[in-house]
Amino acid sequence: MRTTAAGDSVTARSRLTAEQLMPRDAVFVYDEFERHPSNIVAAYVFDATDTASPDYESAVGWMRDRLGFSPLFRRRLARVPGDIDMPYWVPDAAFDIREHVTAYGPEYSEWADVRRRISEITGTRMDLSRPPWELHLFGKVTDFPGRPAVTIVVLKFHHSVGDGVATRQLELTLFGGNEVLPADPAGDIGSWSAPAAAVRGLGLLPFRCVRFVRGLARTRAAAAEVAASAVREPVAHRPATRFNRGVGPDLAFDLVTFPLHDILEVKSVFAERVTVNDLLLAVVSGALADYLAERGETPPESLAAMVPISMRGIAPWNSANRLCQMSVDLHTGIADPLERLRAIRSSARDEKLRYRDAAVIRRESRVETSPAWLLRLAGWARARRVFDGVATVPLTNTTISNVPPVSERLEFLGMPVAGVFGVLPVMDGDGLRHLITSQGADLVISVSADPAMLPDPERYRELLFRSFRQLRAAIGA
Repeated sequence: MRTTAAGDSVTARSRLTAEQLMPRDAVFVYDEFERHPSNIVAAYVFDATDTASPDYESAVGWMRDRLGFSPLFRRRLARVPGDIDMPYWVPDAAFDIREHVTAYGPEYSEWADVRRRISEITGTRMDLSRPPWELHLFGKVTDFPGRPAVTIVVLKFHHSVGDGVATRQLELTLFGGNEVLPADPAGDIGSWSAPAAAVRGLGLLPFRCVRFVRGLARTRAAAAEVAASAVREPVAHRPATRFNRGVGPDLAFDLVTFPLHDILEVKSVFAERVTVNDLLLAVVSGALADYLAERGETPPESLAAMVPISMRGIAPWNSANRLCQMSVDLHTGIADPLERLRAIRSSARDEKLRYRDAAVIRRESRVETSPAWLLRLAGWARARRVFDGVATVPLTNTTISNVPPVSERLEFLGMPVAGVFGVLPVMDGDGLRHLITSQGADLVISVSADPAMLPDPERYRELLFRSFRQLRAAIGA
């Protein structure tokens, strides 16, 4: 064991070797383009009321002591020549921690400026020739809502290294106050070479093709089984809205904060069993319907939301990303808040049951046997898809993602956590996205949008609050 400058114990050094991506993770590499970034951005707000602003060297030292918590910190992406096989994570011989840590000075002391910078961070694609992570430190923000002074730490990862659930688990190791810190692993640079990977890929190509054909047969059989069963499939197409067009280069986000107690109170008072997620889907549904109605753009049919569901403990997948995309009807055509909540609860329940069906899981496993060239071709086709002028879009109109907390006790350089939020990048066809996080006494809806599609975010913010008040009054809380 060794000890850091702060006196923390550190375990013995380990070796870092190359690791091939699973197809479900490689999708986020092949599917990425300028208007479809594969970024996960999480921001941690720490109470800095009685603390001096941390400097760049403190942030670098703090992060250096924690590089051993995950191999992602020292591995970069390496693609096989011709994409004849899945890419690899390989040790980065040129790793320099200072290329990954950025600290901002007094020019970023106001929340409006910090928010604009976080928007830029979220919308900018990552350089995968380096390890796919960044840490951004805003040392002293003096007008963050509800706090006199905070330090904000923004962590950015590429989606291929894991999903939102995995990110929050990593959060616990980084900010959880661990007494024992693993040593920075040594990289086994000679464990991978592009020519050797290409030769291996060519040798495995016949096997991969046979496996793909067999997997295709299994998934087609599973699809036929689903079609003949009582499983309720989501509506295939939804009416396109202003938010379902091609996005521009800009991104803006806003935070809508609710006291978690109020949300739980409404949930407990409602006579029927609902989840917090059901309530928040209903809140977003009401705000979205009202916003479009105020602009004379009420859709002819109900809208739907893409809601990620973790398949951990449900599907036997060993990828870093273990999510599927539920298509939950938002029932935006129902005016009564209670009836809309009941309808959304039923639709969400149907989708959860659908993803627990064995045949549906087998059908959703088609990517597990897909070859690299096919995933790359699918990404190429997606990049050329045009949304402007279309009357309908497949399955969903917006994203509503909910990431649960993993711990109430997080800290950074001695400062306790005061809040957590995330920011989703917008993408073609999905120009309005919601990410829900909770930490301590607050529940936060982070609303990301293309500012050309949502030029008045303050109005949408007001409508979210109003939608909750209407729902709360209808329930009688």
